[in-house]
Amino acid sequence: MRNYGIPEKTVSLVRKMIKWTDKISNESPWERTRQIPAGDEIGRRRWRWIGHTLRKPCGSITKNVLDWNPQGKRSRGRPRGTWRRVRDNDVKDSGHTWNHVQRMAQGRERWRGFVDGLYPAPG
Repeated sequence: MRNYGIPEKTVSLVRKMIKWTDKISNESPWERTRQIPAGDEIGRRRWRWIGHTLRKPCGSITKNVLDWNPQGKRSRGRPRGTWRRVRDNDVKDSGHTWNHVQRMAQGRERWRGFVDGLYPAPG
C-alpha cells in the first residue's frame, strides 16, 4: 500500500485510531496527525518559491518567468492555467497587489511572516 510520502509511523498511528466502522470527516485525520492538507502545502511552497525567485537578480530567467505572458493564438476551450494566471489568482486571494508582493519579498523575515499568515501551521 502506498503512503504518498507520509511517514510510516504516522500512517500506522492513524490506522490504530480509526476503525472501518467509524464515520469521520475528511478533516479529522489531518487534525489527529497535526498535518496540513496537500493543497495548503502546495500553496505554501509555491509562495515560498515566489519569494525566493523575486529576490534573485534582475536578469534571472526564473524571475522573468513570473512576468512572462505567452503570445500567440490559444486553442479552443478553457484557457490553460499558466504560471501568470495562477500567480494573479494567488495575489488577488491574498488581498495585495503584485507590486506590493514584489516589494514585500525583498525582506526575508517579512516574507516569511506573510506566507505564514496565508498558511498557518497546524495545531
